[in-house]
Amino acid sequence: MSKTITIDEDAYKLLASMKQNGRDSFTKVILRHIYRPADTCGELLDLMENAPPPTVEMEVLNRVAEGRARRSGGRK
Repeated sequence: MSKTITIDEDAYKLLASMKQNGRDSFTKVILRHIYRPADTCGELLDLMENAPPPTVEMEVLNRVAEGRARRSGGRK
């Protein structure tokens, strides 16, 4: 069963930008990004075990790794 919802233009643009390909539906986008809060630790564990792996931007990860070797000039 499907339902009709009304959203503003900004929300529509945001959802559309999150589509992974032309065949991706708004339902899939919403279910991929919106999670129901867990009521128990067991539910949280189930959610974590079934969650897809996080996406990692290698460029950002490499910059973080390079920056870890440098000193920030903190305390003296």
